[in-house]
Amino acid sequence: MRTSGMTILRNTIEFDYAFEESIRSALPLCDEFIVVVGQSDDGTREAVEAMNEPKIRIVDTEWSKRIEPQKLVLAQQTNIGLHLCRGDWVIYLQANEVLHESSLPVLEKAMDQYREDPRVEALLMERLEFYMDYDHFAEVYPYRYKYTPKILRPYIGTYSIRDAMSVAVFDHFSLRGRYPRSVDTGEDLFRYGQVRSRAAYETKQKNATHLKDAPEKRPMEFDDQFKHFPRAFIQKYTGSHPAVMAERIEKFQDQISLEDPRWRTSVTFKERQRLAETWFYKTFGIPGIRSKRYKLIGNYHPKDRSE
Repeated sequence: MRTSGMTILRNTIEFDYAFEESIRSALPLCDEFIVVVGQSDDGTREAVEAMNEPKIRIVDTEWSKRIEPQKLVLAQQTNIGLHLCRGDWVIYLQANEVLHESSLPVLEKAMDQYREDPRVEALLMERLEFYMDYDHFAEVYPYRYKYTPKILRPYIGTYSIRDAMSVAVFDHFSLRGRYPRSVDTGEDLFRYGQVRSRAAYETKQKNATHLKDAPEKRPMEFDDQFKHFPRAFIQKYTGSHPAVMAERIEKFQDQISLEDPRWRTSVTFKERQRLAETWFYKTFGIPGIRSKRYKLIGNYHPKDRSE
């Protein structure tokens, strides 16, 4: 079995992405790792080169400003890398996504188990979205209890679509796509996109790709995050983080507290619906019919929700 890894990067040092940790977390499973590097002026490409990993293959690109809406450039760049992958499977990680080392044997076993099963086109992982620091996460759907295809077959007409958070299979590279038939691995995907220093957060907001499609929107400031989600959405995290994140976590200084008076405590009607939906999923599990952007094969794996 041959396994590819793939990610896209652009100015990821300036925006404080854990991109090196992301790549390193998947390398033990990969025979090759494609890194699509958009033209950067912060040393991102040099940092990837400095990793000195023989499995890594850098592909240089330039993000087109002609693509509209601009957020779709993320899918376009992802497809450049996806279609260069030569593996039976490709592990596609965005620059803020990291695999826990405890997941690697499970993922390897699943890839081997379904490698010759054409019914299975993708393997799912559940999002674990950290918020503002490494000790708190959003325990509400869709930030938790939402599954995403992260291990894909790259040679069957699989394309990244929309803002690169979804994929579709175009059979025989045809004109009509469909969501991939997917199996749940039972593993968490550690997402750190909402964990940045104050300075890096505000820089990212001012330069966010998705905001270029809505220039009338005011970029969020660091303290706005206390109002963006109500406190009821955020929980203390007591589990372990991927070992590759240890140094980054140790250096992080902008810790938050659920006792901070800046938190919004009021909850809108839609947020109450989210809380009720999340309670149902946590208590009874997610119904198989609740597939979103994939077609579930089999059932979701039960998890220990003690964190």
